[in-house]
Amino acid sequence: MDRFQSLTRMCLNNWHYINEKVLSFHNEINFFTGHSGSGKSTVLDALQIVLYADTNGRGFFNKAAKEDSDRTLIEYLRGMKVVQEDNKISYLRNKNFSSTIVLEFQDTETGKYQSLGVIFDVDVSVNDINRMFFWHGGKLLPNCYRDGERVFSVNELKEHMKENYSKEEYYFSRTNEKFRNELYSNYFGGLHPKHFPALFKKAIPFKMDMKLEEFVKNYICTENDIHIEDMQDSVAGYTRLKRRLEDTKNEIRILTQLHDQFEKYRIYADRAIQYQYNIDKLDIKNLEGKLEYIQRKQLDYEQDVSLLEQSIKGLEEELVIIQKQRDEVMLTIQNSGYDSLEAELKALNQVLEFMYRNKAAYDKIADGLKCWLNTELLEPAVQEGILHFSDYEVSSYEIEQIKSGIMEIRQGLQQDKEELSLKLQELKNSIIGITKQIITLQHGQKAYPAYLLEVKDFIKRKLEEHYEEPVQVDVLADVLEVKDERWLNAIEGYMGNNKLGLIVPPQYAKEAMKLYQSLDPKKYYKAAVIDTEKVLKDNKVIMKKSLAEEVETDLEYARAYVDFLLGAVIKCHNIEELRENKSGITADCMLYQGFKLQHINPRNYTEYAYIGRSSIERRLKQLEHDVSELQKQKRPLDEQIRKLTDVLNYETLTEETDSLIQKLKEIHEIGKQEEKKWEYQRKIKELKEKDIDALIEKQRLLEETIRSKTKQKESAGVDLRTKNHELNSFKDTLLALNEELLQKQNVFSPEESREASYDSFMKEQGYRKADSIRFELLNKKQDSERKREEEFNKLVLKREEYRNAYSFRGFSLTSKDNEEYNQLLENLISDKLSEYTEKANEQAKQAVYHFKTDFVYKIRDAIKEVMQQKEDLNRILAQLDFGKDKYRFIITKNRGEDGKFYDMFMDENLDINPHQLAGKNDNQMDIFSLQHEKDYSDLINELIELFMPPENSDPKLLEEARINMERYADYRTYLSFDMEQLVEGMPPMRLSKMLTKNSGGEGQNPLYVALLASFAQVYRINLKANIRRRPTPRLVVLDEAFSKMDAEKVGSSIRLIRKLGFQAVISATNDKIQNYVDNVDKTFVFANPNKNRISIQEFEKKEFQELLTVESDGEDETA
Repeated sequence: MDRFQSLTRMCLNNWHYINEKVLSFHNEINFFTGHSGSGKSTVLDALQIVLYADTNGRGFFNKAAKEDSDRTLIEYLRGMKVVQEDNKISYLRNKNFSSTIVLEFQDTETGKYQSLGVIFDVDVSVNDINRMFFWHGGKLLPNCYRDGERVFSVNELKEHMKENYSKEEYYFSRTNEKFRNELYSNYFGGLHPKHFPALFKKAIPFKMDMKLEEFVKNYICTENDIHIEDMQDSVAGYTRLKRRLEDTKNEIRILTQLHDQFEKYRIYADRAIQYQYNIDKLDIKNLEGKLEYIQRKQLDYEQDVSLLEQSIKGLEEELVIIQKQRDEVMLTIQNSGYDSLEAELKALNQVLEFMYRNKAAYDKIADGLKCWLNTELLEPAVQEGILHFSDYEVSSYEIEQIKSGIMEIRQGLQQDKEELSLKLQELKNSIIGITKQIITLQHGQKAYPAYLLEVKDFIKRKLEEHYEEPVQVDVLADVLEVKDERWLNAIEGYMGNNKLGLIVPPQYAKEAMKLYQSLDPKKYYKAAVIDTEKVLKDNKVIMKKSLAEEVETDLEYARAYVDFLLGAVIKCHNIEELRENKSGITADCMLYQGFKLQHINPRNYTEYAYIGRSSIERRLKQLEHDVSELQKQKRPLDEQIRKLTDVLNYETLTEETDSLIQKLKEIHEIGKQEEKKWEYQRKIKELKEKDIDALIEKQRLLEETIRSKTKQKESAGVDLRTKNHELNSFKDTLLALNEELLQKQNVFSPEESREASYDSFMKEQGYRKADSIRFELLNKKQDSERKREEEFNKLVLKREEYRNAYSFRGFSLTSKDNEEYNQLLENLISDKLSEYTEKANEQAKQAVYHFKTDFVYKIRDAIKEVMQQKEDLNRILAQLDFGKDKYRFIITKNRGEDGKFYDMFMDENLDINPHQLAGKNDNQMDIFSLQHEKDYSDLINELIELFMPPENSDPKLLEEARINMERYADYRTYLSFDMEQLVEGMPPMRLSKMLTKNSGGEGQNPLYVALLASFAQVYRINLKANIRRRPTPRLVVLDEAFSKMDAEKVGSSIRLIRKLGFQAVISATNDKIQNYVDNVDKTFVFANPNKNRISIQEFEKKEFQELLTVESDGEDETA
């Protein structure tokens, strides 16, 4: 048997329901059995704590027994017994104590022992745990880590070790991670720190929670660390040069774009300068032309001024002579008195015009006052005053009397009008309200109150949303009909507001009432929802001759409610019949109820009549009659208000009394003033008869001549002032133009090349006006400047792009020349590009060489090695069968996308390994590498790219790149993994496809084989002797692993464990004991009858078989 670390014993102190126990293990097959809950998982969990160096336990405690177990370390240590009804926990250990779990291993070749364990100090007051892992050489301590009845504490154990062992013979650690590293690397001979605990945890409950392919990949074909640093350095060097070359090319590309963009900018900039040159030259020419024109005009104006001065002087002399003649005529007319009479007559006419206007106003008031005389409302004294007013004989007292009389009458009339207006408005409102009802009824709709229709629509909408189906919601009155019209009013009147109740089918009644409850009570308190569900169940019996007999309906739940309301109300024809019943009613709506007789409110069966299909027609007739009656009442009111309005519009005599008296005095003066006017007209007529008309005409002609000459003089004066002003303006203009011309000539620099362009442009213009030419030049200049700025902005953006990529250059963004950019472009094209290209090509060769030697061959070797491991495992599996079944592992080229790289690694051209070549290998490499590179150049480049770390990336992208590198540095990426089932006489079957179709033992077999093969890899059972390190354990723990297998399959499975050289602990309940007893070497029987103390009995194979024989004989005798 190969050398390994065999688990020999296990010491447990104060662990769950075990106070003190030492278990001794066989170095091959050990079997735990007992009923469920007997304590098997308790020992297995203790074993796992030490093997994983993990005191948390959340991932494995009691998982073998119960997948969703939440058992904790403190529960194991204190021995939790039960959780009582008040959630109070009961423990076995309630005083401070210590616990130990220790495993003893023996090297099967040297016979040397080592012990590994963990010790806990527990403070029960706060459930605080102090732990320490430890190792020491040799067997378990003879005292089983106890001082008599008491278990060692952490400090006591440390002191014991220091006193009895040298420093090299023991080790302590308080951290899981630190002890785990020491455990796997040294004490267990270099177990993989991830694969071993992961596989062990899967094996115990034997739950394969990953695909078979993934399981074979991760646990059969273990990782093979390939150090790709040299290859990465070479690739990185090539990457740097390649990126530098690409960067240089990119910089040249951007600089070339900058050069081209600058040329576009320069073209428009030059055009704008030429257009400005043309404008400046044209402006100078225009100024010279303007100066010449104004100088000529100045000379003409000077001559005009001289002529105007002579003309004005002649007119002034003529005016002096004519004015003297006119003054002589005027003196003659004045001496005759004519002018004085004309002036007095004109003033008198103005006075008479004012008097007549006042008289007309007075007469209008008098006519208005006369209207009051027809009303017979005024007192006689007031009427007499109005007559005096019309005759121009009224006094101040009478005027005041008229005013007060009219005011008193108007106040009474105004009050009458307001009272009539209120009555009229009430009638109008009633007519409008009734008209609206008529319109509603004419459309076939009952005039229900708005609040009722709102509630109905709300409940219907919500019920249909809730039940997702149409729901019938009705007003009770709509579903009722009355058989005998004689009792219609009585039914309408008695039901009153109840007939407006909303009804729904019984199954919706409860939800409808909930919806109604949610509404605003202040707004919808008058609405009501009928509980049709309850009223339908009430089954009320109706009385003979009750009002309910006159009501018909097709709805059962409406019928039930009508019976409830009207079933006890008896139809009667007189008071005697009424008194014979508790509740009775007559056809004319007399109600007897509660020993009380009363008339029903007529509005309930007139205005608020809603029951039956004919209710609309009846209500419409009633409303039309009501409107007709209201219109009759309205017409006389309209006429009265019209008459009152007319009287109130009569004259009210608001003008002041003094003003009226003054008008009256002026009326009396009109006759005298008319006589005076006639006298003036007579005198003027006499003077005209004495030839005064001839003098007046001569005066008019002379004044007309004076006006004409004066206008001529003023016009000449205006022209003279204008000319003088223009002359002064010419002087200022000439001064300004000369100054402007001098300024433009000083800043203008003639250029021969631009002069030619200017001359050519002007020849094309012909006889166009200068302003038009300048406007065109200005537009072209502005367009060029706009395009120049657009192109310059583009240039700046490209420079910003360049600066963002090459900020170290420090070039200007806004420079108007491109010299530094052009110079750099020239240098890069002539020097750097060829230098970087040559270096990159050389480095590329090195990168490919290192890629092959440091990566391709290592991946190739790893694939070959795993293929050999597969063959070794398959040779072992070929010797074993599971009934008629055999199994073997299949490792092939990856069937996915990554399989494209497989042929590159395994190509026969690579059979020559550069590491095996002697001396210089340049020429020897060429023998095989050229063809390989030719065949796989694209794939080689693709893989090399994957190992180029991205530059200037965020942490997320860098992490993705790192994961990608790790993936493609793992040889397993290029392979696919599977198992085959071999059945004699049948073709092999791939288990990755068939596994889910099988069940029971058939489904467990391949998983079980894969699991054991995984342990063989983890424990390195097939590792060649020349590379073996210190021995590892070969412990395999399986709980209920063969639960679905028969005895034959169990035997085959255990034989495979022996064949592979494992030490096993198999756990199963006692009902499966017969499947195991002939195949195991030692049996441990667990019992926990009182659920607070675990009992474990050990039996060697022969002893246990004899025990089973005795028990079987005893059972036969009893039988």
